[in-house]
Amino acid sequence: MNNKKFEQLSKYYLENQFDNNFPTVIKDTLGIDLTAKYGKFVLKNPVLVAPGQLTRERSQIERIKKAGYSGCVLKSVVGEDKNGNCSMINYRKKMTYLKTVYEEFDKEGAFPVITWNGAGDTRNLEQYLKFAEDVFSLYNENFLIVCSILCHLPEPDEEIKKEEWIYTVGKLYQIGYRIFEIDFCPGLKKETTLIEKNNILRWYKEIPLIIKSFFHEILVFPKIMNLDYGIDFQVKIVEETIKGKADGVVIGNRIFKEAINSAWGGKELRERNLTLIKEIKKNFPNLSISGTGGIYTGKHILDYLESGAENVQILSYILGKVKKEFLKKTGDKFDKVLYELFFNLENGLIITMLKRSSLKG
Repeated sequence: MNNKKFEQLSKYYLENQFDNNFPTVIKDTLGIDLTAKYGKFVLKNPVLVAPGQLTRERSQIERIKKAGYSGCVLKSVVGEDKNGNCSMINYRKKMTYLKTVYEEFDKEGAFPVITWNGAGDTRNLEQYLKFAEDVFSLYNENFLIVCSILCHLPEPDEEIKKEEWIYTVGKLYQIGYRIFEIDFCPGLKKETTLIEKNNILRWYKEIPLIIKSFFHEILVFPKIMNLDYGIDFQVKIVEETIKGKADGVVIGNRIFKEAINSAWGGKELRERNLTLIKEIKKNFPNLSISGTGGIYTGKHILDYLESGAENVQILSYILGKVKKEFLKKTGDKFDKVLYELFFNLENGLIITMLKRSSLKG
């Protein structure tokens, strides 16, 4: 009976625009609650757009909201102190290429993996704050906007420049932002001095602690770097973030591939992240997790949620070139991707939830 109702809803949204009410329609029609969380913030559904090239302009944020996503994370700001000093200015790196590649098994080109050579937002703090204030007007109970921030990351014998973190977070806090992801950039894999293990653990403990000591109301979610040090070290990083009073973590930044000098996602990243999330939840069952990496179907979303993530963030599927024809013909790519994720009859989130529910009896 529910499958028939689902097919009717799938057909309806194939021809019509999503709206903020579609999770309610799904709950009332199918008994499926799509409500999710990001820390203490309630989301209307579990899908956000991850930080990057699609979250740096107001027009993009407007399209994301209109399409029906529960929120987005702004492209990472590279912070400054009150005098305009920016120790990480090299990470205001303009992207000069963005390529779509496909894994060997993906014969239809349905699961694009993107590589690029950019880093954080290229604007100085004054320019970025104007953007952040402008788009904050789009925030409401149905649409969450999260900040992503990168400030000073010290070398092993260097003190953290607290003033960069405090000043930048403070300015965004004044606008109204209350969730901050800390962007420990995977590009740092190349910086052999910075990437020393004990130094990394210091970042993950001390930087959240600095932020939380000045701004008690905000939530801090460090992004866990995918390093080649093994899962035990990844769990150790998470342990340090908890000591630093972080409210949760993002799992996880993409894998840095030296052979192509770029970050990498896809199936390998998804499988690694799912394994890590399960291990983290085993050790820290109450920790909030936002899951990212290799998400192209509703089944992938549910895999993340069932592993222990509260929500998921998507970028490559929207940003990359998808060769396989989308089911939905109207709207823009934000609309078409969200339809596939929720309403694909084979691997969409809703049909996958219905199938798994029936198996559980």
